[in-house]
Amino acid sequence: MKARIVLSSLALATLSFGLFCPVDARAASEGAVPITADEVARRVVATSPDLEVKRAELLAASAQVDQALVAFAPRVGLVARYTRLSDIDAPLLGILPVAPGLPEGPIPAGTPLVNVATTFPVILNQGTFAATLAVPLSDYVLRLAQAKGAADGNERAAKIAEEAAKLRVKSEAKLVYYGLVRAKLAIPVAEQAVAAANAHKGDVTHAFEAGQASRADVLRVESQLADADQLLLRTKNLADVYDAQLSALLHETTTVSHAVGDELDHDAPLPDVLGVTTALVDEAYSARLEPKVLDATSKALGDQVSATKAGAYPRIDLVGDVTAANPNQRYIPQQTRFYTTWAVSAQLSWTPNDTFASLAAARAVAAKKAQIDAEATKLKDGIRVEVAQAVEAVRNAKGARETSARSLVAAEEGYRVRRSLFQSGRATSTELTDSETELTRARLGSLSAKVDARVAEVRLLHATGRDRGGN
Repeated sequence: MKARIVLSSLALATLSFGLFCPVDARAASEGAVPITADEVARRVVATSPDLEVKRAELLAASAQVDQALVAFAPRVGLVARYTRLSDIDAPLLGILPVAPGLPEGPIPAGTPLVNVATTFPVILNQGTFAATLAVPLSDYVLRLAQAKGAADGNERAAKIAEEAAKLRVKSEAKLVYYGLVRAKLAIPVAEQAVAAANAHKGDVTHAFEAGQASRADVLRVESQLADADQLLLRTKNLADVYDAQLSALLHETTTVSHAVGDELDHDAPLPDVLGVTTALVDEAYSARLEPKVLDATSKALGDQVSATKAGAYPRIDLVGDVTAANPNQRYIPQQTRFYTTWAVSAQLSWTPNDTFASLAAARAVAAKKAQIDAEATKLKDGIRVEVAQAVEAVRNAKGARETSARSLVAAEEGYRVRRSLFQSGRATSTELTDSETELTRARLGSLSAKVDARVAEVRLLHATGRDRGGN
């Protein structure tokens, strides 16, 4: 019986050596695809539907700019028309005396005169070619420049919004990735906890058979093993969920098992932030793109208000047209041939209904501008809170890395001492169980501290706008 206890202790010693070895940050399930946070961010940007929406909005805004530019050109209208008229009796001009056979000029005395009915010709087939050029003089002053400014502002806002969405998508993708890292790297820790519980169970079972342990000790280890199995099951299930989430984010055709491609064994330096200072908040206000989107949108709406109000005023247009018609109405009587004529006019027009409609539309746009301005103020408050939360996370992560490292060293040494005492019969099974539990908790805490540090860095870089120059 003692020989069995010794063999079991050797197995436990071998397991302990495995527990004390650092967890490889790249270890993952068989056949997994290694991937890094930067690669996830790059691939998400290439496939994100949110960015496709922003690109489409930018194309629409660019088209509005082109439309505003075209509005500056005078309006040209071209018409080609053929008309077939119904037949009517020729209108009678009157009964006129004429001298048959004589040319134009004075009629010699004594020349016989004949009364002749004179009519206007009726031309049933008519053709017209016309070109019109209209110059909107009042629009140049009141509407077109403001409409162009609004279109430019919308395009500028769309460009900034696309870039802001890109940074947001990158940041969110990295957070999902580090969730995957946390779940994947917890699996080997849970597996080691299961192995330790199994080895402890073997020792306690042998001790119970030798009369050196109680039934309660065996049951306690059984409970510990069940907890370890549950921990392993939960970590594997969570890793599967993150694999599915990341595969969906990357638009992979099927759910892929991803391995951790980032190295977490070394502690990357965290940004040095002492607190939520005015300079840090001001840096966030000036660097973040979201406020710039709202600012550009507000300016565009201001120009749109002015352009919309222009519809309330009378219009002044300069209109010129050239007409080639057969027959041409300016030639009387009509003749079956094309004549070309032209006309230039200045036109003042005003529609009272348009005045009320334009003023109401302008009020609606002004209300939307006020809404955007209020959202800008709300966004600044949100950025300030986001910076505060990110700073707190960084400071907590720094402290957690230090304390979790000390806790892990202490837990490892405590486990080693407790195992040695248990082997020599100077420690109880319950004490060893507690030591194993503490070691597993310390390993998970150390892992969480490393991941939390990366997450805190991502959040701080995005909150302060420092991610604009990096990945």
